[in-house]
Amino acid sequence: MRHRTPPIGPDGLWIFGYGSLMWEPGFTYRRAERAQVTGWHRRMSMMGSKSYGWVSRPGLAAGLHPGGVVDGIAFLLAPEDCPATLPVLSAREWAYLAVMAPARLASGERVRALTYVAHPTNGRFHPHRPRGDFLRRLNHGVGRKGAAADYLRLSAEALTAHGVYLSDLHDLVPLIDRGRAATAKRR
Repeated sequence: MRHRTPPIGPDGLWIFGYGSLMWEPGFTYRRAERAQVTGWHRRMSMMGSKSYGWVSRPGLAAGLHPGGVVDGIAFLLAPEDCPATLPVLSAREWAYLAVMAPARLASGERVRALTYVAHPTNGRFHPHRPRGDFLRRLNHGVGRKGAAADYLRLSAEALTAHGVYLSDLHDLVPLIDRGRAATAKRR
């Protein structure tokens, strides 16, 4: 499903966010709840040259890749809000592949949620960056929406706000700080 209309149930449609959607969904929702999706893992793998990086200062954003488990936030859209919201989401997530994934909410409820995964043929997703390049893009990538480092911090803070205190994002925050400190010492 590249960006076809997903199945909308009588209660609406769940959207699973694992990056900026967690802290800046950009749509009205009925409910937001911590959720976990099995079969995918998050990596800071999207080479950003617009939102969180420019061509001259490329950054990174998160992408979902096959295998593992990922924590995020699921948002329930009301059925009547779907026709207006889905095209906006599709435009926002243009570089990703839209999929329906099974999600387990913090309440224990199991739902199917629309999420956006790393598109294998897009060319913007690079899950295996050399460490130096990875840190440079996180520390110095800045685009029209802000800095890649802020994207990472805000995403980790959104998880924390929903009761997730340990994640891949939390693990990366200190690396960014050390990278910035090392860069500052060289100046």
